[in-house]
Amino acid sequence: MKTRAVASLAALALVVLIAACAPKAGYDAPGAAESSRAASAPGTRPVDVSLLYLFENIRSASYFPFEGLAGVAWGEGGTMVVCDEGRGKVYGLDPRTQIWYEFDTPPGTSYRPVDAKVDGFKVLVLDIASRSIFRFDLGGVYQDRIVDFAALDPAFNTVPTAFDVDLDGRVVVTDGGEEQVLVLDSFLALQSRVGNPGPHREQFSEPSGVCFLPDGGFVVSDRENRRLQEFNRLGFWRTTLGGQFDLDNPYVAPQGIACDRWGNLFVADPASGVVHVVDQRGELVMEIGPQMDLKGAPLGPMGVAVGPDNKLVVTDRLRQAVLVYRIAYD
Repeated sequence: MKTRAVASLAALALVVLIAACAPKAGYDAPGAAESSRAASAPGTRPVDVSLLYLFENIRSASYFPFEGLAGVAWGEGGTMVVCDEGRGKVYGLDPRTQIWYEFDTPPGTSYRPVDAKVDGFKVLVLDIASRSIFRFDLGGVYQDRIVDFAALDPAFNTVPTAFDVDLDGRVVVTDGGEEQVLVLDSFLALQSRVGNPGPHREQFSEPSGVCFLPDGGFVVSDRENRRLQEFNRLGFWRTTLGGQFDLDNPYVAPQGIACDRWGNLFVADPASGVVHVVDQRGELVMEIGPQMDLKGAPLGPMGVAVGPDNKLVVTDRLRQAVLVYRIAYD
């Protein structure tokens, strides 16, 4: 009997210990969880950027004028695609001739393209007005509508604000209407909904940017909560970077977000006028902002994309300019 009593007490102590160590619901203390991503290998950590060239509002330019720059994308071959939400236009830049051209406008009465992605030889454009994703060829010729969010799940008021496409064709979309993130499978069917409105872990307030990580997980810019949230491939929460209760939080209103092939993040923050650069472990390594000269400093960055040859493109709505940088790694 004495042996049984001792065993019962030991079991009870183990249960109490496990309960005490379990994660608590609610607000996350800074550094409460760690990303599963590995430490930086030599030559994969961004340490500096330099301005290569930029495109501003010049009357002779074929894109003139930029009015409401939003999302931007870069294909493997060097094709750049820029969304101008204000004008309802999408522009492409031919990498060989450096000549801009205008994409077709999809059928409909209104068009507000806010984000784009180059998927092989196709360009996908997210239109917040029709709540759709349209498909074009690389030359800007309209093909079809591949996702209609109003019809995808009529029970929800989905307002898509940003998206990304994985190598296997999965699509992740931030939903500003329901304050959620949608995950679509490679057949563009709704696979899952992640999160709900609020300030706690796995909740969102104006999710405004999203990008896939090299391992298939994804990171969301949670704008009103002033943070980034990272999830694994299945949509389970991994960690939070920043937030209202982080005294060293660098994020004011994180917007567009992009990831390079090593898992480093580039986060546009128009409210602070900088692009935050975060390494694979979630550590802020530098900011692209006032330390640049007047020509190269962003003022209101909205969209970011990492392109070939270690290039970074930033759309700046305040400057009405598209800035292209070279990333230096160490």
